[in-house]
Order: sequence, then structure tokens, then C-alpha cells
Amino acid sequence: MITELIFGGKLRAQVGIVQFDCSVDEKHNDECEVTDHPVEMGSDMSDHIRKRPSSIELHGLVTNTPIVFLASSQAESPLQDSLLPPNPLSSGTRVGDAYIELMRLMDDGETVDVVTSLREYKNMAITNMGVTRDKSTGNVLDATLVLREIAIASTLAIDLPVPKNVANKSKKNTGKKAKAAGSAGQTEKSSSTLFKMFGL
Repeated sequence: MITELIFGGKLRAQVGIVQFDCSVDEKHNDECEVTDHPVEMGSDMSDHIRKRPSSIELHGLVTNTPIVFLASSQAESPLQDSLLPPNPLSSGTRVGDAYIELMRLMDDGETVDVVTSLREYKNMAITNMGVTRDKSTGNVLDATLVLREIAIASTLAIDLPVPKNVANKSKKNTGKKAKAAGSAGQTEKSSSTLFKMFGL
């Protein structure tokens, strides 16, 4: 994808704030789960088909010496957010900074947006990252990322109305109740008097 590198960065794959210099390949995966049980004739089929979270497998490269139009000696960082504070773990190289940021996103469980030339994804989490290094790619971050969508649900809390028969219900007067302790004391006193008089 040399044309993407030369004529603009909008088509380059971007994961969070990490922009790859080159997308080697992308695998966009979408899947629906269909019920295994028989469906009644005439029923709404959409009730029996459930969309599963989208996923993408992205193979991209970040280099220390990217190909840019009228390349300068100072290559810009692959991290596209200029509002971020300086990273104390920064390696000082484009490859090192990109690797540190991708590892941070994965370790912290942070969701990201993924932008490709084909499609944009929201609320994606990195589930797997593999980095290939050999003698010919020492100054290149050759990374393969697998990202999966996390569905976000919103909840709404409302106050339920109080039923009329409960709101207007008055308490019934059941009268005074004898205390259990007093009743027990009277029974004990009566039994002792009967015992004295009749030996019961």
C-alpha cells in the first residue's frame, strides 16, 4: 500500500492513537448466530438471528524510517494524539513508542476505535497481539492484532407509580394485644395457688 504512505495518512490503519505506516493485510469478520430449533411458519425471522460482535485481524507495520512524501530527517511519531502528556517509558523511537502504546492498551483493557480504508469500528478491545522480529526487521514493528467489539448497553432508571389500592389503604384497628410476658406470669401464679390449695 505504498500509495497510502505517499499521498496521505487517512487511508492508513489506525488503532486508538497508533497509526500504522502500512497495512499488510486485514481480515474483517462478522458473524450471526442462528437458532438450531425449528421456527414457526410466519414468525419474524429476526427474532431467531442474533448478530455477534464484530472482529478484525490487522497485520501492520511501523518503521523508524517511514516513506513519506518529501521525507524529512525528522519522522513524526506514530502516536496521533498531540494532547497526551509525555510518556516516561518512551523509547525515543517510532517503533518503540508504538509497541509501548499497543501493550498499554492491551494490558489496561482499554477499548479503542479502529479506522481502516474499508470500515471504522467502535469499542474494540485487543484480544491478541503478535510481534515478529528477525534480522531483516530489526527497525520495524511487524505486529498482528486481533480486536473484538464490545457491545455497550445503556440503562434507564424510572420511578414506578404507586398503585391506588396500596396508596389509599388504611390500617385496620385490631385492638390491644396482651403482652406475652404478662400472660406467662399470670399462668405461673395461678398454677402455684392451685398447687397450695389442692396439690395440683
